[in-house]
Amino acid sequence: MDYWFVLKKTASLYLNPLTITLEMVILGLVLIGFSRRASKKKRGKKWLRFKRWMGDAGVLMIVLGSLFLFLCSIDPIGNSLIYYLEKQYPGLPEDKDGHVLVFDFKPEYIVVLAGGAKPTEAKPVLSILSQDALARVSGAAILWKQFPDTQMIMTGTPAETGSMERVAVVLGVDKKKILQESESRDTKDHPLFIKPMVGDSPFFLVTSGYHMPRAMSLFRKQGLDPKPAPNDFRVWPKFDEYNPYQTDKLFPKVINVQRTDRALHEILGMAWADFRDQTKEGETEGDQKVPKAAPQKAKEQDKPEPEKEAPEIDDKEEKEKPNPRGTLAEILLNP
Repeated sequence: MDYWFVLKKTASLYLNPLTITLEMVILGLVLIGFSRRASKKKRGKKWLRFKRWMGDAGVLMIVLGSLFLFLCSIDPIGNSLIYYLEKQYPGLPEDKDGHVLVFDFKPEYIVVLAGGAKPTEAKPVLSILSQDALARVSGAAILWKQFPDTQMIMTGTPAETGSMERVAVVLGVDKKKILQESESRDTKDHPLFIKPMVGDSPFFLVTSGYHMPRAMSLFRKQGLDPKPAPNDFRVWPKFDEYNPYQTDKLFPKVINVQRTDRALHEILGMAWADFRDQTKEGETEGDQKVPKAAPQKAKEQDKPEPEKEAPEIDDKEEKEKPNPRGTLAEILLNP
């Protein structure tokens, strides 16, 4: 049993804007309740001060919890956090017809990361995927039509990959060109199971814009260097055009709570990956991967070379040889 995985999933349930707010408000109410409770025995002044402190702390917790939820629900916070993630990997350039302008890259695979699915018999095909997953599969289908010789790999749980394949086929992707990797439980598992399938072949990596930074770090940790093809952008690239600091942007909105939740999930996920040494550090420069053979070459260079006999130089000739730059005084006066 992977206890780290269970710990991460459990912690993620309690680290989102709504649960954090509820935890703070409930804790504040409990502190206020204890401060109001009458004691049967006569207590001293220290106990009374402690009860008064609990009451004040309870009120403070409720105020902070309410303020935290308010900040998470306004445009300047939710949009800023999402924009911070999405701007790291902008979308691929496209022409007016929606064709990707990629000329120096010939992919062999298109890897699509899962984003949630609830397949039921009563739901239409385009409703069995979450909003994130539907956008990812739709973007991958458009990309595949431009590169029809590539293999499309759906990676996720069995329910997710099966649903993603159904949607991709409806969108026009050849079913024979679709592969499923259904052993992954989490984002960190995708590169582990994808690496044996793609090897050193070039491939597109398709996922949501806010999810791409963490995905790219995890893939590069496994020695893979995919071409990022993000989609499902929520804010990028026009964050500054509609001025999120206008008065009407300071009213709470549910969609901003959702955006803040997704951004915090990714930021905490990247921090967890760094803590668990799951991301790559100092191994890449931009999009260029450092070759694996470099350390071996360095070792070969470190081997001592046989000493060569230096030619004998006559001391008189060395002393008599003039300095091409002149004397020290001339150098200082005429640098």
